[in-house]
Order: sequence, then C-alpha cells, then structure tokens
Amino acid sequence: MVIVFLSKLTEKKRLVSGRIEKVAPKKKTALAQAREEERKQRKNRFFSSVRGKRFIDIVQNELILADISLKPEEFGVIWLLLASLPSGLIGLFTGQLISALTLAALGAVLPVIFLRSRKKKRTIAFETQLGDALVIICNCLRSGLTFQQAMEAINKEMEAPISVEFGRTLQEIQYGLSLEQALNNLSGRIKSSDLMLTVSAVNIQRQTGGNLSEILEIISETIKDRIKIKGDIRTLTAQGRISGLIVGVLPIALGSFLMVINPDYMKVLFTERMGHIFLMVAVVLEVTGFILIRKIVDIKY
Repeated sequence: MVIVFLSKLTEKKRLVSGRIEKVAPKKKTALAQAREEERKQRKNRFFSSVRGKRFIDIVQNELILADISLKPEEFGVIWLLLASLPSGLIGLFTGQLISALTLAALGAVLPVIFLRSRKKKRTIAFETQLGDALVIICNCLRSGLTFQQAMEAINKEMEAPISVEFGRTLQEIQYGLSLEQALNNLSGRIKSSDLMLTVSAVNIQRQTGGNLSEILEIISETIKDRIKIKGDIRTLTAQGRISGLIVGVLPIALGSFLMVINPDYMKVLFTERMGHIFLMVAVVLEVTGFILIRKIVDIKY
C-alpha cells in the first residue's frame, strides 16, 4: 500500500521529467562517459575472450596459474571421478540418495576450491617477488639493456612463479605479439593491482616517453610498502578471518558429514515443513554472518 501511494504521488513528476528528457536529454559528464565506455570495453573483452577460448583452454590456463602439473583432460578425469565414484558407490551399496547427492556435490566443489586456493597462493607469491623484479629491471635499464632483455634476466635469475610468468610473456613476444599485448595478457592472467600498475606505467612510457627506470623504481618502493601494509593487515585481521572461515565452513561441513553417515537424522530438514523453515533460517543466518564478518575484515587501502 505504501509503495502504491508513493508511486501515485510521484506519477505527475515522472511524466513531466519524461517529457523534458525527450525534448532536452541530459548530457553526461566526461567522467560518466569515460566510465560507461570503460564498462563497454570490459564487457566486449570478456565476451570476446569467452567466445575465443574453449573450455579446455580455460582449464589449462587455470592449471598453469595454479602451478598444477596436470593436463586439462587429466584434471577433468579426476574431477569426474571425485564427483561420481564415491557417490555412486554409496548409492549402490546403501541406497541412500541424500548421502550420494551430498558426496557428489562435495566431489564437484572441492577440486574447484583447491584450484582457486592454489591460484591465490601463487598470485600472492608473485606479488611478493614483483618489487625485487622491478629493481632488476631498473638496474638492467640503467646498464643499457632493453626492457625485453631485462625480462629475460628475470626469467633466468629469479624463482617461480615470477620467472615462469615472465618466460611465458617472452614466448608470446617471440610468437609475434607486441610487448604491450604480451604485458596486458600477463596482467589479465595474474589479476594483481600491483602488476596492473606496472604494466600501465610501461605502456604509457612507451607511448609518451620518459625515464622508465625512475618510474619503475618509484613503483617498486610503492609495491614494497603495499606488501608490508598487506602483511600487517593480514596479521591484525587473522582472528576475524578465521572466525569467518569457521562460520562459513563448519555448519556446511558438519551438515554434509551427518548427511553421509546418518541421512535419516537429516532427512527431517527436507521432508517436514518445520524442517524447511529451519533450513531456510539457517541459510539466511549463515550467509548474513559470513557477509558481516567479511565486511569487517575486508579493509580497503
């Protein structure tokens, strides 16, 4: 009733605004136009990348970024076995449908979680090495070497994962990509704000000129300060993050465990009306608690 009443009150104002908009449409500011253009470009890049890649290529790229020495086909077979074999055996020998479905869901989700966890750890390791890599690039540029030769020095002298990623970028350049395209691909794979800042500085310097070694030296100091701040923040928010992890994982893990070992005990939640209510309330409270804790410990800097 309140919504209907408010809509009636503002109906004439909306009609007048619509007529004015048709006669003299509002002009967007330059900032708004730039943001809209950036959103369109991101959307076009996303859909073009999705259309241009097969699913097996995406999986292979994720395995490389996670530093997992498996082919996409091998990972797919393991994924399929984890999702189907335990659940199939439980369903075949016990006839418990709930237990079988729970194991199937766990087998389908756990490889994805493992892959994302390995990828995140590798990204953090890359960001930790990036400051030292920029120092090497600065020294190489001051000694008269080119930026590509500095990348080769990083590939030879530093450890994984940064040596592997810079080596992959050098291979792309050797296969015919320009330096800007190869660096943009590197930034798109790693998805690190520090690396994005570095790539943007290099691309802008190649277009406008300037002393690249001084620019990268400043960025290196900034990245090292950011890494120190990140470490301090992770230390101060460790308790909150662990609490959020427990709040998010423990009920799901405990419920899945009970559904596997004693499905009759959990069947009430899915067959009775009161069980449905309890289950919905539990899901809402679970999501709310997880989001609130995530907001508290997710510090923007």
